[in-house]
Amino acid sequence: MLIFLTAIVGVFFVRQQGISTFQKLTAQLQNLEAPVQTMFEGLVILVAGILLITPGFFTDALGFLGLIPVSRIIFIKLVASYMLSRYGNQNNQHDSTIEGDYIEIDDEEKK
Repeated sequence: MLIFLTAIVGVFFVRQQGISTFQKLTAQLQNLEAPVQTMFEGLVILVAGILLITPGFFTDALGFLGLIPVSRIIFIKLVASYMLSRYGNQNNQHDSTIEGDYIEIDDEEKK
């Protein structure tokens, strides 16, 4: 019964937070601002909603943490730092210069 209760309460909070984030996103787009942070917040809210619907106390705890704005920002920063450390510097690790010889051909030499 407790699992159903957390799912119902979670859906209510996800809906409320989702509407608020959507309104914030719309306002940022109208002001010609880049809504990157807001889009990631919406993604965390979506994942939190999925976790709240999934049965289990651990998933419910993570889902409710995703609905708290302070912990949501912490989740975003943790994932962003992980992604940057894992994938961000790959272009700088390898030198993409290809060395080779070439011959310059003028059109006048062909005639």
